[in-house]
Amino acid sequence: MASSIVYTIGVECSDDCGAHNNNLRCISQHDQNEVIIACDSIVCIVPQTKGGEILYRLLYFRDDEDTSDTKSKHTLLDSIQLATLPPHLRKHLLTRLPSYLRSSEPERARIDIIVSTTSGTGTGVSFYSNILQPLLSYVGVTDYELHKTESTQTITELCYERFIPRAKQQLPQTIILLSGDGGLTDMIHAFHSTLESLLVPPTIALIPTGTGNAMANSIGLLAYPTAGLVTLLQGTPTSVPTFVAKLSPGARYIVDEGRERLPITRNSASVHEYAKVYGGVVASWGLHAALVADSDTVQYRKFGADRFKLAAKELLYPSDSTEPHKFSGIVTLFKLDDQGRSKREEVLGCTEHMYVLASLVSSLEKDFMISPHSRPLDGRLWMVHFGPMSPSRVMQIMASAYQAGQHVVDESISYGEIEGFRIEFREADERWRRICIDGKIIAVEHGGWVEVHKASRALLEILHHRKVSPGCSND
Repeated sequence: MASSIVYTIGVECSDDCGAHNNNLRCISQHDQNEVIIACDSIVCIVPQTKGGEILYRLLYFRDDEDTSDTKSKHTLLDSIQLATLPPHLRKHLLTRLPSYLRSSEPERARIDIIVSTTSGTGTGVSFYSNILQPLLSYVGVTDYELHKTESTQTITELCYERFIPRAKQQLPQTIILLSGDGGLTDMIHAFHSTLESLLVPPTIALIPTGTGNAMANSIGLLAYPTAGLVTLLQGTPTSVPTFVAKLSPGARYIVDEGRERLPITRNSASVHEYAKVYGGVVASWGLHAALVADSDTVQYRKFGADRFKLAAKELLYPSDSTEPHKFSGIVTLFKLDDQGRSKREEVLGCTEHMYVLASLVSSLEKDFMISPHSRPLDGRLWMVHFGPMSPSRVMQIMASAYQAGQHVVDESISYGEIEGFRIEFREADERWRRICIDGKIIAVEHGGWVEVHKASRALLEILHHRKVSPGCSND
């Protein structure tokens, strides 16, 4: 991958930046051959000394051109050497590793890499091999431990066996997580379910490899191809806001494509105790929860993010030609009073619902902006609600969510900030008592309930690049 050929930046536009049409034109000093690099594919530039001369190794994404099968094409990390570094490229220069990636100093961070092997379409393993591993080698990060998930419990087990004990010992640690929202949720739930005392929060570097990637889309990790890795190298650890969902005693996780039910509590507890589930993205009931649950199969997952749209159509247009289901229950919202000091309750006047969703993030998937007023990691919880309506009307509203969140101005939609909510279910069929907590599906028992509130403390930090912007220009 690495080449000893040295390149210079060509001049191709009026401001002498060497970039044209968002591409960087690099010319070989050896034979004048050109390499064209997309500006938004640049990961970083590492200074190197060779024979007393300072050169610059530019690392960037390149599509694999060696495969004839377009379906199996993948992205590689490639590099070239630059003789000089023009000013407009200095924002990419990595002269020193951030503290959370330093593993050779007295107060060194313990670094673990988790690759979720089943997230999304299963791209995590190839991303690690083709991109992350060589990148870390280039920048000098070699002391880390790699974990590949073997089951749905792998990340949870790592938290209890390794990450939580370190946090209790006040040891700094960095976890590079190649996963979708599920991996992050596993960590949020494990830490919040276990820890009560002060600790050194782990720093999580999320590399999105899931289907929806709500957190990653909402904090800019998918803004351009290399945004996740740029954030890994230049990000700022920021607290992860969370919520806690309290559930009536009979609630159970639905796993194995709906075939199995598992208890929510890690340790056996009294059947009369309510369970707690922690999340950092979304809590929902109704259409959203049902389509996430129905599409959580191997057959659906091969369609990527489109699985949600396919499942939604089947729910809205049942094969028996009946009307879509009207979800029955009592919904209570908890809001702050006009002074913003104490909570007040607001019971919704309707008892039939189509969509009940509370979100800490803005986007549930690429371009699907469910909460346009949300800002990255601001800790504000927003509720989107609407009642039963025709399938075509629902599809219209969902389509407008893809238009920068325009659905919230629809008069049929209730949208506002809340502190929490409660649902008392009035459904006989378990299918309509499924709720979604950050992509995980929970079945609530007949006559059961769920109550969600914002959590008062943050026990994890995630890397967030506040100025995530691609390109070669100065900004």
